[in-house]
Amino acid sequence: MKHSVRIACALLALLTVSPAVISCGNSADTGTTPDTNPTASTETTAVTEDPNAIVDNLPALDFGGDTVKIMHFGLETMGGNDSSDWNREGDVVADAVIARDRATEERLNITIAYEAGSDDWGGYPSEVQKMVQSGDCPYDIFFLESSQCFRLSLDGYFREVSGLTHIDIDQPWWYKNFMDGGSISTDKRYFLTGAFSVSTLEGASCTIFNKKIYNNFFESYTELYDMVDDHKWTYDKFIELCRDVYQDVNGNGEADAGDLYGLYNRGQQTVNYVSMSTGLTYLQRDDNGLPVLDIYNDDSLRWVEKLYTIMNEHNISYNGTKDSDPAKMGMQHFADGNALFFLGWLSEYTDEVIRGMEDPYGVLPMPVLDEGMEYKSAAGTVNGQSAVIPVTTDEARLELCGATLESLSIEAYRSVIPAWYEVALKSKHADTERDADMIDVIYNTIDTSFIMIADKLLGTGSFFWTMLGSSKKTPGEFSSYYEKQSKAFDKKWASMLDAFAELES
Repeated sequence: MKHSVRIACALLALLTVSPAVISCGNSADTGTTPDTNPTASTETTAVTEDPNAIVDNLPALDFGGDTVKIMHFGLETMGGNDSSDWNREGDVVADAVIARDRATEERLNITIAYEAGSDDWGGYPSEVQKMVQSGDCPYDIFFLESSQCFRLSLDGYFREVSGLTHIDIDQPWWYKNFMDGGSISTDKRYFLTGAFSVSTLEGASCTIFNKKIYNNFFESYTELYDMVDDHKWTYDKFIELCRDVYQDVNGNGEADAGDLYGLYNRGQQTVNYVSMSTGLTYLQRDDNGLPVLDIYNDDSLRWVEKLYTIMNEHNISYNGTKDSDPAKMGMQHFADGNALFFLGWLSEYTDEVIRGMEDPYGVLPMPVLDEGMEYKSAAGTVNGQSAVIPVTTDEARLELCGATLESLSIEAYRSVIPAWYEVALKSKHADTERDADMIDVIYNTIDTSFIMIADKLLGTGSFFWTMLGSSKKTPGEFSSYYEKQSKAFDKKWASMLDAFAELES
């Protein structure tokens, strides 16, 4: 069941968030782009559903003041206990995360003790692994990168949690599609992710666009919202729009950083993340529900051709990694008004570089391969943090762990997500309501691609980049390239399934 998580400014006053940092208004229009949609609101006034009105099924519980110990990734910009670096916006989301924790502690009569682990992407999973191997792990729960949760689960480090007491997986505060897509068997789960994970939300795929540039070349940027609503927002349309806006601005007859593009691409990041959000799954499920690799088919062949066009035709995009700060990789070019589109994540939609733009801008889901396909906001697989329970956690504590994670997700859905919306929808200059609709689409399609979540184990997530980017092959070479790779993939895939079978036995 899909839900809107938008909430009116009037209702935000009900949240346990610092009221001093909540604003019910939006920045005034700069005047550079007229509001061509007279029905669009410049305030977030419509409420399709009040998150506080959804009744949860968590019963009255009292754990007698017990302490739940949670270790999280230690990189400061990942937000400590999975909030975010929101200082630039008055800490409205960070305040909501604190309120989420306090509400959970009061509801369950517990204390949540967070501790930062290693701040190294590779070092933190190794740290978790060593603690569990020692048999004397002091933590009840780990927050860990989702693809690392998948990898380590096959070595038997984490408990199976599909039947964990108090977890109501069909509620809107759980990302069920994400967890199903990232599981070898949808009947068995070894990690959980939902509204408690701000990093998974922030990692959701999106398209950011410049409203002024769109209106300079086409009729009205509101057409883009309509395309999404009508399920006509495809890569064919994306490519067409990019071609139409290209201009040799500096007049030197060369495609370079000084020109106006449809897109500044970011090399491997662009290839990997757009490939995960095409609407394709790249696998089938057999009669037992187990995944079967299906990356070589007619749809993938068509996708390779479109991807090659996007990345290599100069009148479509320019490689932003050639000229920009690697930390931003094309984001600054877009913010400076040199591109119509920016393909990224919701965290970048709220990044200070984008928020500092002079031109008005909006947000859409990433395009899909064909009209009518469901949108897939799948980029959160990589950096998003999921929750795992190590096998060292005593069975007597599993009810406490389940209740804690359920309550954290309930409270996050009621306070953190609306607070995030409030930050995300400020200063868009016009059509805030339409952008809110688009974020609803993105939120409701948070997903993962199995080949990406298995990347740390199998190397499948970078398949399209390895072919088109690092090896510089053309679409016509796709068949021969896959034929050379297929034996290695099949062998790794079989080993993965064997490890899962052994784990289950």
